Amino acid sequence: MTNFIVIFICLIAGILCKRLRQFPHQTPQAFNAFIVYITLPALVFSQVPRMLVNLDFSGNWWLPVSMAWICFVFSYFIFSFIGKKLQWRDATIGALILTAGLGNTSFVGIPLLEALIGKEAVPVGILIDQAGSFLVLSTLGIVVAALYSGAKITPAFIGKRVFTFPPFIALLLTIVWFIFFGRANPTSLDAIYPSMEKIAATLVPLALFSVGYQLHFDLAVFKKRWIPLTLGLVFKLLIFPAFFAFFYLKLLGGNDLATHVVVLESAMATMITAAVVANEFNLDSEISNLMVGVSIPLSLITVPLWKYFLGF
Repeated sequence: MTNFIVIFICLIAGILCKRLRQFPHQTPQAFNAFIVYITLPALVFSQVPRMLVNLDFSGNWWLPVSMAWICFVFSYFIFSFIGKKLQWRDATIGALILTAGLGNTSFVGIPLLEALIGKEAVPVGILIDQAGSFLVLSTLGIVVAALYSGAKITPAFIGKRVFTFPPFIALLLTIVWFIFFGRANPTSLDAIYPSMEKIAATLVPLALFSVGYQLHFDLAVFKKRWIPLTLGLVFKLLIFPAFFAFFYLKLLGGNDLATHVVVLESAMATMITAAVVANEFNLDSEISNLMVGVSIPLSLITVPLWKYFLGF
């Protein structure tokens, strides 16, 4: 419940502060820059090393992790096709690939899992988030954002955008640490975890304030953008979870805790960080912010409905 209260307070605060005009016009850009250069690297350093140390590379860890990767690849092909057919701008296609293909598997996802299934679902949710959603965003997500950013696309340009993106640099440093030091001395980073966790905690308040500040609850805007927004929401909240329910439950025959968690995580709202990355790469900020602002409250209704209809 605390997480949901934080979500709504920060989102509404952003909306109100824009109306009150007490903040500079460039506030979202400043907040997004802080998130990209400070908060997200701190999140990587606070979460990924522990995930790598605790991951059982000989087990079936790939099953829950695969969902985020499959979902993002599907999102890429689906919205690339739809966008070309409907003659959308590249910025709109890129924003929808990111925001429909990446779910909020942690801040919204984990509290919902705990409420709907129980505490035993949390470890699986953390694995999906860290080895799935966050790694997808830090790798394929950055590549897609660079491809659709509207700049002249060359391999050198994409390489520069990816390898100079602070969270990706942090991810590479973490992997290097794990290979050379982490396996032998998994506690070597314990001293920095508390500091990194406190900095990483600024992600949700700043990101949601920024989203709220940029949201336009204007009937004219919804009339203008309702087609891409509706398609993004339908795929994110309905079609993708329906596919994973069929794939994991029917085709693979799974009916255990991990399978239930995977299906529910596939139904979660848009990842907040995906919208931040979309905005950082100058994609369609109107669509990316609407996807976050609308999908989060909707998912509080749709995710429990998925659990009910699937009989978990």
